[in-house]
Amino acid sequence: MVALIFKVFTLTLKTVSKPLASRFEQYVMGHPKLRSKVINIAQWIHTLEVSIDRGAQGKTGRVFVGDMSEEKSIQLASKVASESFVYGTALILLVLEMQRKDEEDKEKKKKANEEKEHNAMLHRRHEEMDLRIAQEQYQMRRILERIEERVLALEATNAKRSRWPWPLSFVQG
Repeated sequence: MVALIFKVFTLTLKTVSKPLASRFEQYVMGHPKLRSKVINIAQWIHTLEVSIDRGAQGKTGRVFVGDMSEEKSIQLASKVASESFVYGTALILLVLEMQRKDEEDKEKKKKANEEKEHNAMLHRRHEEMDLRIAQEQYQMRRILERIEERVLALEATNAKRSRWPWPLSFVQG
């Protein structure tokens, strides 16, 4: 049930992150320091794109890449800001999911170890009981042997003393 609630929460957060990204974009573009940093990142991304395009076309060597216009820089910067917000949200959700899975795995391992220990303890107790039963059986056999020896000895002495013509074992049996 908890996993279902967590999944619904993450799906909701992913859905909400896109409108929040536009709000974040507006905030970043309205803040002078953040705006200049994001525009610099956009210029760097533009330079990287041009280099990758040239490499894909087979062109080599260094080339001067001019800055984009202010309007294009702002568009790319706003796109970078909103996409980085969505990416950051997804990354946080991924980390949370991994932590939750790790905790579940640790709990499963803990339960498995407890069950193993419990089974080992039951096995030890079973072996102890088997040993105790074997010892008691041995002692009972020894006692029965002594009783049989005494009964035979009594029968032999009684047969000598008795005036009966039949042995005692015949009378009792």
